[in-house]
Amino acid sequence: MEQWLEQHEVFRGRFFTVITGTVQIASGETARRDVVEHVGGVAVVPILADKVLLVRQYRIATGQEMLELPAGLLHPGEAPEQAAARELAEELGYRANRLVPLASYYTSPGYTNERTHIFLGLDLTPTDGTADWDEHLHPEERPLEGLQQALLGGAFSDGKTLIGLSLALAWLAQHREAGE
Repeated sequence: MEQWLEQHEVFRGRFFTVITGTVQIASGETARRDVVEHVGGVAVVPILADKVLLVRQYRIATGQEMLELPAGLLHPGEAPEQAAARELAEELGYRANRLVPLASYYTSPGYTNERTHIFLGLDLTPTDGTADWDEHLHPEERPLEGLQQALLGGAFSDGKTLIGLSLALAWLAQHREAGE
């Protein structure tokens, strides 16, 4: 186990803070650590009939457009389920009458505590919603048939989308076999 010996904040942004400092490692020696403390986020795999609903948007960090699940940050005190419902409405204009938890995972635990919660959105109905002012989203639909091949063929490069779609396909297959 590691313990902080000293740490200090080097940056505070809207949704993450960077901490740097010295830790004592299990051997008793010291090492430097840089950590990004993140508010966390959510993503939804929305299924409408035999399609998954996605958003395409430009990501400055990658310098390219990405095809992703609708997703966003947790607000202070907000439960992941509430955030998932909010993001689905804002980004695609749908409400999921069933939100099924698929995963809750740390995105890159080597340097951040960012945790993403992924939900399967079922029984969708249209609702009011407006994307954030700084988001320029382009909705896209992909048929569930052939989605596994698209995943394996490299059609997606966003981590939460790869994880969410893979788990959603497994969940749907398992529940189809069970006759649900």
